[in-house]
Amino acid sequence: MLQLSIQDPHAVAKICHALSTELRLNILRLLEHGTMSCLDLSKKLNYPFSTISANVKILEEAGLIVTELQPAKNGSKKLCSLVYLEMAIQLAGGTPPPADDRRYDIQIPIGNYMDFQVSPSCGFVGEEVRQIRMDDPNSFLHPDRLKAQLLWFRKGYVEYRIPLENPELFQGKIQQVSFSMEICSEAPGYNQKWKSDITVWVNGVEVGTWMSPADFGDRKGTYTPEFWGMGSTQYGILTCWRTDDSGTYLNDGKISNITLKQLKLEEKPVVTFRIGVKDTSSHIGGINIFGEGFGDYNQGIRMTIIYE
Repeated sequence: MLQLSIQDPHAVAKICHALSTELRLNILRLLEHGTMSCLDLSKKLNYPFSTISANVKILEEAGLIVTELQPAKNGSKKLCSLVYLEMAIQLAGGTPPPADDRRYDIQIPIGNYMDFQVSPSCGFVGEEVRQIRMDDPNSFLHPDRLKAQLLWFRKGYVEYRIPLENPELFQGKIQQVSFSMEICSEAPGYNQKWKSDITVWVNGVEVGTWMSPADFGDRKGTYTPEFWGMGSTQYGILTCWRTDDSGTYLNDGKISNITLKQLKLEEKPVVTFRIGVKDTSSHIGGINIFGEGFGDYNQGIRMTIIYE
């Protein structure tokens, strides 16, 4: 199921635009029953082929469908398939925090991990880092990792230790903790149908797993530098993993019953955050983690703690 939040207005607006015409809704309705070519859609809906192609492109750019070119008698044909059967849009962020809440925000560069275990394909890249050996796990020890703007690996994990600076300024019970980052699957080049089960741990506790639908490379990422050419991963999906007293949520959809009490955040001045792909996952499709200056969201890994 596609889950969206009003906290990400760009994503919501893009989806709503894609769903704003009866023709595009009818295309999605037909694809519910299976893959169809643009020519088939044109005949079924009685619209010119060019009109169908233009509207298919809008649905594809919104991530609602994926397309694949296959050989045909007179060249090639574009096959269209649905990505999601259900969609939910969260129009409010839940119970509003009390007016006297205090918030602690910190952003960690994606290359500032303190521990890792990765398997090829793996590597990292950035505006100032273009010559690191790809597919060599030992390269993740290189000091230039601190300049990484995109890193990837097939399975394993990277682990960050995030400080709670000036804890005396934030007295009181923790109400919630959240981690946001732009991520997606990792396939050779890119693959719009490449699934991957991505798992997050906080203070050693596995809080939940999200199935990424694809490794996105069909268009240039909003912030992706020019040197990173088409044909490789370009952007991901902004995910927000939030834990409070009622459980753990991903983009406001509940994914586990892990609560704040189990994370024991108030026992140490450092929060341990790990993200990766388990070798026991159903979909071992790797992970791309985007940092500042890459992808669609200009950020690294952001932690937010709200105190009562």
